[in-house]
Amino acid sequence: MSDSTHHSQFAENSQSCAPAVSVSNLHMSYGSFEVLKGIDAEAAEGSVTSIIGASGSGKSTFLRCMNLLEQPKEGRLEIAGETVEFAYSDKGRPVPVCKQVTRNLRTRVSMVFQQFNLWPHFTVLGNVTEVPIHIQGVSRKEAIERAEYYLEKVGMSDKRDQYPAYLSGGQQQRVAIARALATEPDVMLFDEPTSALDPELVGEVLNVIRSLAEDGRTMLLVTHEMRFAREVSNQILFLHQGQIEESGTPEDVFENPSSERCQQFLSSIIH
Repeated sequence: MSDSTHHSQFAENSQSCAPAVSVSNLHMSYGSFEVLKGIDAEAAEGSVTSIIGASGSGKSTFLRCMNLLEQPKEGRLEIAGETVEFAYSDKGRPVPVCKQVTRNLRTRVSMVFQQFNLWPHFTVLGNVTEVPIHIQGVSRKEAIERAEYYLEKVGMSDKRDQYPAYLSGGQQQRVAIARALATEPDVMLFDEPTSALDPELVGEVLNVIRSLAEDGRTMLLVTHEMRFAREVSNQILFLHQGQIEESGTPEDVFENPSSERCQQFLSSIIH
């Protein structure tokens, strides 16, 4: 089956479902510097949303707000039935989000980082079972069964007893994806998952993410891999200086962008 056929199927699936992610008027600042300037976006259940833009445009910050690694100063976030509203106190400090809400949201959302962030003192199997057992309260037997299933899915079952130091970057990132899957999240976030890899290892990680798209996983992906984004995405968001400057289908954004900034960005990186 061709990529274009896959993409049309993904699009049909996403259009028939309610939003899995909804973001309204999201503002985020570091001190006096406003990184996000009122983001409004939705991602349908079972869809892939790729977030593109130049370095410093706010892409990773936007993604980190999705699981409260960063707390916005204003706005509303709805993910898989969990709703969070953000505000500042009279003293200009962010009002902490309820710990239970944070915990609930993080059980529904998993993130894969640029740097693999595997625990070096745990084996591959230990890395993948740690959160289900100690955070989610899953039995060890079930956690191991989950881990074996997802390690098989990412092609890493034969490395289950290895430690991260003995794995290539691509292998470590595939383990990190299995670890994210093992929590059985409603939404998966990928923050430039191939940017720390040698070029020859990028393909193996992208192939895993492509297979997750084909499974109908809801994913938000910050990436510089434009061809890949075009192939697997239902929606493209182009961020510029903390705002969504352009959004639409891959065909809309890559072939006929209305934003001059988006046109300039794409022409500078697509040869």
